[in-house]
Amino acid sequence: MEAMMALAGGPRPEDLQQMFMGMGFVASACVAGAASIVSLLGILYMTMVVAPNATQRLSGALRERNILSFFAGIPVVGFFGVTGAVVHRSPVLSGLNAVAFGVVLILAFAAAAEDIGRRLYWACGKDGSRASHLASGWLVFAFGALFPVLGWFVILPWVSLSGLGSVLVGLLPSRRAADSIKDIEYPEK
Repeated sequence: MEAMMALAGGPRPEDLQQMFMGMGFVASACVAGAASIVSLLGILYMTMVVAPNATQRLSGALRERNILSFFAGIPVVGFFGVTGAVVHRSPVLSGLNAVAFGVVLILAFAAAAEDIGRRLYWACGKDGSRASHLASGWLVFAFGALFPVLGWFVILPWVSLSGLGSVLVGLLPSRRAADSIKDIEYPEK
């Protein structure tokens, strides 16, 4: 059989085995990625259940002041980066820093996903619940962030920094509704 494949110029059995193993790696990576996206959706739902007011406030801050939230996300990442650099010799403190960053990041992703979903529903001309906004926004963000180059270097950083910044901006008091401007009154002649 090998002699016939060699005569025909086909791949050697060793090459076939390596190709098969490579395809198995790609398939298992895709399954693990899909499972991660779905399990993170469950965690985001839990943040909505455990801390509904926090996620709603952060989502509102992101909706009202999205540019400010993006730029406010840079110091948040810087803070956790500096604290990570300072405590890097202590495994316990490094672990606590990583857990704190993870909690803040999960809240940020929940707020960002809810905001993306709300905007998506609005663009379609539909209403939806907060849970449907969260699910649709998370799936759009997660699969958009997987897109090569544009997703990695634009969508993922923009949404991540905006979400992290909404944590900081959400601590600030929200804008008051603009006072209604009175019409100009013309004196009657």
